[in-house]
Amino acid sequence: MHCELYIPDFFSRDGLQRADSLAAAETLIARGRRRRTALVSREAWLFGRFGVPRQRDWPVAPYTLLADGGAPGPHCWMRADPVHLQVGRDSLVLADSTAFEVSRAESEALAEALNRHFGQTMLVYPLRPARWYLRLEKAPDMQTTPAAAARGAAIDEKLPSGPDAMRFNALMNEAQMLLHEHPVNAEREARGEPALNSIWFWGGGVIDAGRARPFSTVFADDPLARGLALAAGIPALALPKDAGSALAALGDEGRVLAVPDAPREAQLRARSAALERDWFLPLLAALKSGRIGMLTLHLCGADSLLEVETVRSDLRHFWRLRRPLSAYA
Repeated sequence: MHCELYIPDFFSRDGLQRADSLAAAETLIARGRRRRTALVSREAWLFGRFGVPRQRDWPVAPYTLLADGGAPGPHCWMRADPVHLQVGRDSLVLADSTAFEVSRAESEALAEALNRHFGQTMLVYPLRPARWYLRLEKAPDMQTTPAAAARGAAIDEKLPSGPDAMRFNALMNEAQMLLHEHPVNAEREARGEPALNSIWFWGGGVIDAGRARPFSTVFADDPLARGLALAAGIPALALPKDAGSALAALGDEGRVLAVPDAPREAQLRARSAALERDWFLPLLAALKSGRIGMLTLHLCGADSLLEVETVRSDLRHFWRLRRPLSAYA
């Protein structure tokens, strides 16, 4: 069996400063064959592995819609996620919904207000509290920025661009005015929580008819990874608590991908320790015992991706000495 582990933000500077020594991770990196490439977005990496080409954007929306239980069909879909805009030094700054909690009741109340106001001009489908969708007659001629990539940045630099962008930017502005006074946001602000005072358009496209099946099983809570697997007819299973649980659910053959979630800032140190305990240690043990034949790590840094391929015989190369993770950042 060949196991692959893709870890977003693994070499976070803050996370490395807080992390204790991760002996298993350091051993796997030191003993394996390393290759460093330019960092691409999580979306680009996943679509590339599944052989799905870019459209005007990476077509995130129809695949996450599929993972969220929707039926994309032949239609064009776009994400229209609820976000919080805050006043920065010179402009508005975006904080996407991964930075705070959104309840289903809040999501549905805000989406209902938008749908009542816009009617058929813009009909929002809040399939998940933090993931909203628009169904479009045709793909707009514009490029967008994922909410996660725009987080913390001045939105003027990240707004949709292209011939159709003006229409969607106008819809965003109109939605902001409507949401600003909504009772849901008044209640959130009274509790000291960020208001859901705007929506963010991104990831439009249609399901591609590609038939690539790069993996036999995908373990992920990430909706894009799950949606790509489902579209390819690959079993998409919830991310288990640890690698041991994942291996227990599998046979002896196949190529498996696991995608742990990206952490919130406050979770960086705890996440590093959890990755060591729950993933690196049991995968190293499985490699030593022959339960798996190859392990490939895809470890994201600030501007590069470190890929490490390790087989059982590599573990005998004791002269490849362990180094601190910061040496690979």
